Amino acid sequence: MLNTKKSKLWLLLAAAMTMGVVGCSDGEDGKNGEDGQPGGGGEPGQSGLHIDMAAEAVANISNATYADGIITVDFDLENKQGVGLHGLSAENEFHDFRFSLAQLKTNEGSELKQWISLLNETTNGAGTTFEQGFEQLKNCAECLVDHKDGTYTYTFDTNLTTAVDPAGVEFSPALTQRIAIEMQFEYASGHELAENAHYDWIPATNATEGVETRELVTLETCYTCHQPDSLKAHGGRRLDLENCQSCHNGIVSDPNAVSVELGHMIHAIHMGPEREGKDTEGNVVPMPYTIAGYGGDHAFDYPAFPTKPFMDCAVCHVQDEELADKDLWLANANANACTGCHTDSPAQHKSDKNPEFTCTDCHSVEVHSEAAKPYQAAKEYSVEVSNVTIDAANLIKFDMKVMDANGELVAKDEIYKEGYSKPYMVVSWDVEKDYPDYNQAPYSKRRIDIKDETKATWNADNTVSVAVTINFPADITTRSLEVLSVLKVCFEEGTDRRAACDAENAYPAYVQTPAYRSVLDNAEAVVGERRSIVDTASCHGCHSFEFYHDSNGVNCMACHTNDKSLKGNGEASNGVALLKSTSFMYKAHKAKGHDNGHGGSGTILKTDCTTCHSAVEGYGGLKYGFELGRNAGQAHTIPSTQSPAADEVVETWYASSDAAACISCHQKYLSDAAMSHIRSNGGYFGANKDADHIVDVNDAGNAKDAKEACATCHSPEKVMEHHGFTL
Repeated sequence: MLNTKKSKLWLLLAAAMTMGVVGCSDGEDGKNGEDGQPGGGGEPGQSGLHIDMAAEAVANISNATYADGIITVDFDLENKQGVGLHGLSAENEFHDFRFSLAQLKTNEGSELKQWISLLNETTNGAGTTFEQGFEQLKNCAECLVDHKDGTYTYTFDTNLTTAVDPAGVEFSPALTQRIAIEMQFEYASGHELAENAHYDWIPATNATEGVETRELVTLETCYTCHQPDSLKAHGGRRLDLENCQSCHNGIVSDPNAVSVELGHMIHAIHMGPEREGKDTEGNVVPMPYTIAGYGGDHAFDYPAFPTKPFMDCAVCHVQDEELADKDLWLANANANACTGCHTDSPAQHKSDKNPEFTCTDCHSVEVHSEAAKPYQAAKEYSVEVSNVTIDAANLIKFDMKVMDANGELVAKDEIYKEGYSKPYMVVSWDVEKDYPDYNQAPYSKRRIDIKDETKATWNADNTVSVAVTINFPADITTRSLEVLSVLKVCFEEGTDRRAACDAENAYPAYVQTPAYRSVLDNAEAVVGERRSIVDTASCHGCHSFEFYHDSNGVNCMACHTNDKSLKGNGEASNGVALLKSTSFMYKAHKAKGHDNGHGGSGTILKTDCTTCHSAVEGYGGLKYGFELGRNAGQAHTIPSTQSPAADEVVETWYASSDAAACISCHQKYLSDAAMSHIRSNGGYFGANKDADHIVDVNDAGNAKDAKEACATCHSPEKVMEHHGFTL
């Protein structure tokens, strides 16, 4: 049999010998021939993924060097799976990639440390105001080297030793320097890539460990109230706090010389409409923080900081041991931060003071921490309810006492009552079914003012005896019963010392204590609780000790029931009087600051349901508080329309539970097709009509009887997906 491989090899060798190319010798000396010449240089190969194909980009600066005024930086780009992204290019119109520089300067004779921008540019015609400038890749294509594997080298075009900075800042290689990347690609297809990164080092020594820092707050603390998407500033370009610090530093301002230094700006913005100042005649007037931007002047005059006490600095300046400079805000160093809130200079509010003084020459920032002391004290107080009875005539009687942390009873004159704020005990039932029907017992008929002598008697030992008639259901003693305290104790302002409420320095703070719950006919019964819907820690994290009013924890539902009556909501553009729901769900979804869609404030994105809604471990995994289908049998009052015709009267209608959840946000924007879809799947919204379709009857019964099938398709995952998020 012919061996094909060997035969072919022999033929090739024979042909080569015939042509004299088997070797360079004559074949008789037995020596090897000379080595061939090396091939020419080739382009390096590519590895990874082209950046235009990436779903996301993660940037990291790995190294920086400095020599003779020039900084060179090594960085890499990869996706979340760690695959390198090559192809970054100055020629690509969609590749907006830039660098900023800032150095950390310590003021002489002060603890104040501030980032100071380099590469500055002027922002007004006179050249007296400045902003951080950038090195942009599109302006220096030759500055970038793409190593074709997701790693890059960029050599700055600016020589820091010869360049003249318009703000007069001189580069010092002995100081901590920050290189920051800003990347934002907006493709014609609508796809977007945005990323930030930073690198802190000392050029003179190349040190990256143990360098000076300015770490006062964390971005995670900001996320207590905000969400990542709501803090993507400047069109989504600025994502990281470190990049914010680099640009919003001690020398930058708008063209009108209004400071946009981060400390000043954040304090001023969070004052919102509460920020005041003095006009040219010395009158105190509203002075919301107003800055000139590319779109014109913008005033931050909407509700901003939701915490009470308002001056609780610890809301943002948390005691995080990982923050190297967590106590720097207590150093009384940066008066610019003070005027963010207070606006006045010493000369403005005290004419006998030296105008060169700063706020902290006279004041200590510790005064702000004292504002929380009454609230911290009130958290340790409790309200004890006992001897609860309800007789056949619906008379409820119980005894109660308000006690401090040591069990000492609070006196009547130390319990606050003024205007809207009254010391209430709110009686409820059917807690597990979202509290009583409003039509049977509105909250105004269920709350008891314990300083009303017709309802409560203060005894000599400071115990209280309550007796009130309420419209209870006939079987009230077999239902869950709740008695919730909503009352304030007065303290000396800025202290934990209790005071009479008519004292000049009295400051009231709500007592935070669990409600009394019981089934009167069964002392051993496990008392029902409301479904785990809202993550109360999230509520307190943003609002601190006190919510809008009547605050004892997240208790809003006790009064703001699903079927609470509607109230006026101004007029539509055609003059028709509008109505709005006052239920807890509706108010939470539509509250100023909660609504970042359709003209909201930008605080949070309510479309991300996990911001407020809880997630608890249940059978088969996590059970989410916004899961549909869990609240059947409830009727929600909803206005019949939010887009009335010119001759239309807005009425009170009822909606079933899942329909109401959607309508609370979307009613104004729901199409007829969408509403038809809700109804065809069992949702109820509207009024009954009689057989002749003549008489409208607002019937809560239809809403309660609805058999909604929404949860069949709209799982929590799908709900989030509809809103643009992923669980």
